Order: sequence, then C-alpha cells, then structure tokens
Amino acid sequence: MEAIRRGDRGKQKAWVWLMVLTAQRGLCVYCGRSPSTTLDHERPIAGAGHDIWWNFVPACKPCNLRKSKHESAAHWAADMDICHRYPELTRSKWRMSPRVFAGITRRVERVQREIADADRREWFELHYGEEKWGNKTDLFKILDRCKAELKRYPHYPWRTPKVRELEGYCTRLICCGHFHPQARLLPAFLEREEVRAFQRAVFNERAHEGEVLGRLIREYLADRGRALDDEA
Repeated sequence: MEAIRRGDRGKQKAWVWLMVLTAQRGLCVYCGRSPSTTLDHERPIAGAGHDIWWNFVPACKPCNLRKSKHESAAHWAADMDICHRYPELTRSKWRMSPRVFAGITRRVERVQREIADADRREWFELHYGEEKWGNKTDLFKILDRCKAELKRYPHYPWRTPKVRELEGYCTRLICCGHFHPQARLLPAFLEREEVRAFQRAVFNERAHEGEVLGRLIREYLADRGRALDDEA
C-alpha cells in the first residue's frame, strides 16, 4: 500500500514523473499547447491535497505557477471565467482564452483517467522503476529516452497482451515479447535498408516484429512441405 503524504512534498521517483509527463501527449493539461515539464498537484498540498500519483497532472511551468493558489483546476477555470466576464475586477494582464480554459476540467478528467490506468502505471514502473535522478537535467534525459522508446511502438505497449506472467518483469508482447516461452533468437542476413523497410512495414501493420517473422517462417515451412509432397 502506497503511503499517502498530506501537507508535505516528497521527491517522486523517475517512473512517476515519466508516467505523468507523457500523459496528455506530453502537453500541459491546462493550456493544452506547451510541453509539460512539471508535476502539478491538482489539489494543492497546501490545501490538504495529497502528494501522490493520483493527484498529479502534467503542466508547463507558467500554468503551474498561475494555477497554484487555486484549490482545484475547476476552481481556476471558474476564476478565469469571472476575470474574462468582468475584466475590471482584476489587474492581471495575463489572459487565457475562453476556448482554452473552458476545456480545462474536461482535460483534467481525461488525463486523470489516463494516469489511473493500472496497466499503464505498471508498464512505467517495470520499465523505468530502477532509474535514478539527482536533478531536473538527469530527469529530462530519462524522459527523452522514454519518449524515444514510446515512438518506436505502433501503439501503446501496455495495451498489448502479456506473453506470460513473470513477477517483477514486463512481458507485454510489443516491447518484451522475448519473454515468450516459444521465443528464439534467430540471425537474419539483411541489408541495413531492408531492415529499416521491414521495421516500417511492421510498424504500419501495428504488429510485433517477432509475430511477423514467425508468420513468414511458418509460410516458408508450409511451402517447403508442399514442394516436398509434389516431388514425392
């Protein structure tokens, strides 16, 4: 059971940062435009919010600072609506367009569902749970590596089936299919451009390279079987 801290702020593990900052397509949940670089407590810990993953949303630094004094994202959106309707009530020169702040509550709800996905959360913990970071530079290097890995997959790896149950290890087909009981490493002699073309084709098919290779080998064996039958 995860400890719940209230009223204080702890250093979050790298995989928690990655899980949150890659949500909402890597964009700030508030403005929906800028890359997310911070974890925002949707309900501030100063107001008895919890310092735990389910209270985090991805945010850019400016939006995080502007929203900080509000008790929730919905409260901030309502406050901006009042400021827009009655500009004489505020001296702030900063404005978020109604079209943008009107969608804040909906985006927050959507991103919280995304972060709460147990399979997604497990994937980040199993893949990046051992990563250590000392400062934001270290963290963002890990984040860049994580984003590059996710781009390699034609669809989210946590949505693919597990090839087996193996405690403490990811066994999702698209990323860790080598854990399949029938998986075997076979050398293939291809030109570099042929390898790239194969990877692109498999990506577009939304399949796993091992699945496609297995299918091709089975087709080859079936053809050889038929050829031998004809020779007989």
